[in-house]
Amino acid sequence: MSNKQGNIMLNKVEQSLVAYMSVGLFLLIAFIAPVRASDLSLSNIGVVALADSKIQIQLEMTGTATLPKVFQTDNPARIALDFDDIKNALPKKMYPINQGAVSSVYVAATGNRIRVVINMLELTPFETKVVDNKVLVTLAQQSKPVASATLPAPVLPTAPIVQKNTMPAPSASTMPINPKSVIPTLMPEQAISGFDFKRGEKGQGRILISLANPNTIVNTKEQAGKVILTFVNSRLPSNLAKRLDVSEFATPVKYIDAISSGRDTTLTVVMQNNLYEYSSFQSNGLLTVEFRPLSENEKQTLEKSKAKYTGDRLSLNFQEIEVRSVIAILAEFTGQNVVAGDDVMGNITLKLDDVPWDEALDFIMMTKDLGKYETGNVTLISPLDRIRTYKEKQRATESVVAALDPLVTEYIKINYASAGSIVALLSGASGSASSCGVTEEETPTDNPTTAANVSTTTSGSGVGVNGPIDGTITRETQLEVKGLGALSSRGTVAVDARTNTLIVRDTAKSLEEVRNLIHKLDVPVRQVMIESRIVIATDNFLKELGVKFGGARVGISGSGKGVAVGGTGTQGYVVPPATAGTAGIGGGTLGTIGDQLVNLGTKGTPMGALGMTLVRGADYVLNLELQALQSQGKGELISNPRVMTTDRCQATIRQGVQIPYTSVTGTGNTITSTTIFKDALLELDVTPQITPNGSVIMKLNITKNNPSAVVSSGGQVGIDKREIHTNAHVLDGETIVLGGIFEEVISDGLNSIPFFSDLPGVGFLFKNTRKQDDKTELLIFVTPKIVKDNQASD
Repeated sequence: MSNKQGNIMLNKVEQSLVAYMSVGLFLLIAFIAPVRASDLSLSNIGVVALADSKIQIQLEMTGTATLPKVFQTDNPARIALDFDDIKNALPKKMYPINQGAVSSVYVAATGNRIRVVINMLELTPFETKVVDNKVLVTLAQQSKPVASATLPAPVLPTAPIVQKNTMPAPSASTMPINPKSVIPTLMPEQAISGFDFKRGEKGQGRILISLANPNTIVNTKEQAGKVILTFVNSRLPSNLAKRLDVSEFATPVKYIDAISSGRDTTLTVVMQNNLYEYSSFQSNGLLTVEFRPLSENEKQTLEKSKAKYTGDRLSLNFQEIEVRSVIAILAEFTGQNVVAGDDVMGNITLKLDDVPWDEALDFIMMTKDLGKYETGNVTLISPLDRIRTYKEKQRATESVVAALDPLVTEYIKINYASAGSIVALLSGASGSASSCGVTEEETPTDNPTTAANVSTTTSGSGVGVNGPIDGTITRETQLEVKGLGALSSRGTVAVDARTNTLIVRDTAKSLEEVRNLIHKLDVPVRQVMIESRIVIATDNFLKELGVKFGGARVGISGSGKGVAVGGTGTQGYVVPPATAGTAGIGGGTLGTIGDQLVNLGTKGTPMGALGMTLVRGADYVLNLELQALQSQGKGELISNPRVMTTDRCQATIRQGVQIPYTSVTGTGNTITSTTIFKDALLELDVTPQITPNGSVIMKLNITKNNPSAVVSSGGQVGIDKREIHTNAHVLDGETIVLGGIFEEVISDGLNSIPFFSDLPGVGFLFKNTRKQDDKTELLIFVTPKIVKDNQASD
């Protein structure tokens, strides 16, 4: 072989080697090259139990992991981690954990974004960090250990995710209950650097709280008209420990109390009223708690929606997805057993953000005319017609079975209520039942055809299904029933009023419902003491000044001498002294004095009088008497009736006198005289209603009548009446004024003799002046006090 051929072959071998080496180098570079961020996937979820009862959630990626965005919510308690440019390679979305405070982990993916939601029983301190291809979320123990924390950790289909720690697990008796003891192991002491309050454009009240550490744990609870924010293991500067009054901002918030409580800080937000809703969100180190005002209708709607939907919240965003697939997703999310019928068909487009899963299911069923039927722990979803047909068949089957069930007789003793009042409720009778009894609308009949036969007996031992049982029936009634009540169509009930016992005969199933109903109804009713005070206050003032002015002369009367007194001809006499030789007018005793020249004395008995002789002659005298009267008096009459009654039951208490009157009837010779009586009473009539919030609504009739000082010409005594009829809503133990009447009579009188009373200097001798001011005030108070009894029902 020539040299030229050898060189050619060598070149071919070299070319082949270069080609193979190029391919190998390319494959090697492709193998060892780092995975691009867009190719990252979440491949596994692991759970590790650490020392001190800590739990670590491990999120494993297919390449180098990056730190996600983390935020948390306190109601419900959740920690959410958002990953960008990462795909979801997990086989399912929901992974039960049931260890410590962690109940489950839910994974939601949209395109190249993933949200991992850690559902918790309660918020606990946590720490997030990245180690190689794993994101580690370490959580402290919960405040109180629960039974589920002792269950073994689940194993996911991809790989065992629970790694047992070699350290011995602490027992329930050694686990610390107080979360404050474990908080410092995960984070240093936190601090609140400041807080402020602002009003929103629509009347919202916003509390802005600056946190030194964004990972500060905040527990929120609503209690008795207050919202309490507890910042765990957080320090409050002394200049911030104060009350912030924001009542003038016209928001639902009244004031805010910031105090340090041990190692925690508590912000207590006191509300103006209960017409509000609140929410909280955090951005970095700024926590915002917003209180939005609500109307009465909005509050009622909000409470109804809260009570109706209680499921965990989720978000759904699908276009033209099969309804069966959405139902399967919801079943997987909730872990419930759901069966979708063959006739559940069609597609749906929906976008729901953070709504309860049961609300989402209701809207999907409403859109597609679907219904659900629950039995045990399985839920059947099918068209409404199929569900309705199934229920009708089931009821028909149950009716046939119930008609074949044997009847059982049971004697039920009623403790607190009247047995007669319970009967109407058991049978669904038309009538009104209350704690004060029942008023039944009855129709006697000889051929009972309605749903329940109700009988009452006052002697013997009761009433049977078709007749008496060793006793006498005093009243048998067929009540109007239209499918209501706890009794079946074959059931009967009788009342033994002597022992307050119900005799019920029905199927075993119906008797169970009867017992449950009586257990809820036969309870002591709450009582309330109603106390009323009727206060009558008087203030009287009288001032009067009068004058008497007259003259006398010597005259002859009969066989003796005397002095005639008067100004209008009517004569009185001054009897001369018995001693002879005494001349003049003096020395005798005053007899009956007739008319005065001026008689303008006080009407009442004068408190003071000044008499004098102005002029005295040989056979006449001129006398003057000045009279003055001033009186002032104050009085207070308090009447205090009180009565105790049960909720919604009328009560009356009265005290007083009956005044007799003579009534004459008839004409001519047939005249009949009859004595009748009228009441002059102090009376309190009240019907209270205790509200669920502890206040009392009362229907009140209060009367205070007295015999009057005014007497008619026939000797009949009048009655001074004071009454009030009203309704009032009063807090327990609070005293309010129901009403009052204030009267003031002012009189200023002048009696005088014309012309003479106008003479200067001496005109007062011919005048009588009188000033009077009488005040009367009536006030009526009422105070309800609910009797605190542990046995009373709410």
